[in-house]
Amino acid sequence: MANKKLFLQFLAKAHRNTYAAPPEIHKLHRCKTSILPEHKDFHFSEGDWEYHDSYAGVNWAPGREVVFVSGKPFWAMSYQGKHDESIADDFFQKEAFPFLRKALIAMTDDIPFRGKDGFKSDDGQFEYRFVMHGDWTYFTGHESVFFNGKEIFFQDIMGELIK
Repeated sequence: MANKKLFLQFLAKAHRNTYAAPPEIHKLHRCKTSILPEHKDFHFSEGDWEYHDSYAGVNWAPGREVVFVSGKPFWAMSYQGKHDESIADDFFQKEAFPFLRKALIAMTDDIPFRGKDGFKSDDGQFEYRFVMHGDWTYFTGHESVFFNGKEIFFQDIMGELIK
């Protein structure tokens, strides 16, 4: 079995180079052709390790990440959720999701599954929360983005080893 420390280091690096990465890095790992129709895919590899993320949608965007070691599936995480429909989609694209990306990049290296719990925007209007139950081998979690104290976006997360 792969080493936990190496896995967590690789996953943190993969996350910092794909969806949440700055545009100039993000585009390097966006797949030109998605695995499934109407999906957006990212792929990152280093040595024997490979990471693939695939999701569908824009505002409600369920997806799945899989990590491979030497070509064999090792670990997977799925996510799904939605945003508050009373708020304009434009706000999410221009304000909330850019903040979410910053929160995801601010992850801690010992828990690189989602963003850093309690991360806030510079002006304090946005706050990110991530609660996780379990460990890297099997967990469930819930992430939320709050705007001025109100939850405006959430996702449920599940991750586990593949045996």
